[in-house]
Amino acid sequence: MNKKQILYIEGNKDGTVGGSYYSLYNLVKGIDKDKYEPYVLFCDHNTLISEFKKVTDHIIIWDYNPSGSAPCQNIKDFLKWPVRFIREVIFQQPKIIKKIKEIKPDLVHLNNGYASNHDWMLACQLTGVKIIAHDRGTRYPCSARTKLFVRFLDAIISVSEAYKSYVIRQKLKVPIVKRVYNGIDPDKFTKLAEKIKGHRISSNFSLNDDDVLIGMIGNIQYWKGQIVFVRAFHKAKKKFKNIKGIIVGKTTKGAKKYEEEIKEYIMENGLSDSLILTGYRKDIPEILRTIDIFAHASVDHEPFARTILEAMAFAKPIIASNGGGCPEQIIDGETGLLFPMGNETAMAEAIIYYLSDMNRAREIGQRAKERLLNLFSVDSMVKGVEEVYEEVLGAAR
Repeated sequence: MNKKQILYIEGNKDGTVGGSYYSLYNLVKGIDKDKYEPYVLFCDHNTLISEFKKVTDHIIIWDYNPSGSAPCQNIKDFLKWPVRFIREVIFQQPKIIKKIKEIKPDLVHLNNGYASNHDWMLACQLTGVKIIAHDRGTRYPCSARTKLFVRFLDAIISVSEAYKSYVIRQKLKVPIVKRVYNGIDPDKFTKLAEKIKGHRISSNFSLNDDDVLIGMIGNIQYWKGQIVFVRAFHKAKKKFKNIKGIIVGKTTKGAKKYEEEIKEYIMENGLSDSLILTGYRKDIPEILRTIDIFAHASVDHEPFARTILEAMAFAKPIIASNGGGCPEQIIDGETGLLFPMGNETAMAEAIIYYLSDMNRAREIGQRAKERLLNLFSVDSMVKGVEEVYEEVLGAAR
């Protein structure tokens, strides 16, 4: 049986490793190697490459700038559009086509959605190679350029019904649009916490036996809403003095001012002894095992938060904003608490609700884990993606 070669394109170049990397890793690891030969192309070095090398022999690190996705915000952007188009898409074709001919993939899988990577869409159209895009959340309105290039896609995989519906509402001309939830292996993830030694959170600040630790995990950037969490934490602490908080994540390029805003608020409001930013940490499983409540506060529509799944694996009580795919992950009041995006007062009320009865909070966390086991497994994710591959590769272009 001839294996089909799948070329995965991870186009991120902001220096961070987020949920899309881990979802791609789980996919490459779990894909049927008797049917498919995975190739993974990174546009930059990252901390997960050593792990990827354990699950595929084909890792390519290509110093390449993929086409951008930001829409025109003003007349100046609009006037620059033709130049950007020629530079980012047209001029890149010889280079990309050469790479395609070297690897000879049967299918290209874009790991970063359809609002970018237009250069790859055109190159696959010119070379006759099938191509799909994994929609992990497009936070911009579809531009005319995007609508033009998605015509070259053979399928879009959306990580939530919310984003699948968005694709349909945009009337994008793509033959296959399928929702495939991200998944994790809760047993393997929780076992990682047992293997990690040292670097415990308690070494960052003093934790008493009666302290309740609230944690937020995610790269520091405005749309992730860390400042909303900080302000909500401040409100909740006025009623419950025994809470402490931790914000884990690397600051993305361009978010330094946002990080400073967060730190200034913490310092000016006397929270330095109870709320800290740790920066990038490798021991996420240990952190999740240690915290008592998990917080998520995105102020834009979160596609499908992997960190929420990870918190579910540890049966943690979860508070999340109600945009994007979060309402598909969390049933409000049953497997977690949802609050309106950007509403720090509502988030504080959710924190207080849990703190008022931690036994009730832990019961909600347990129900969240049960929901994870039933709906969000790696096996179901891999199976869903493979079904798209079979449909696309079986269809004539």
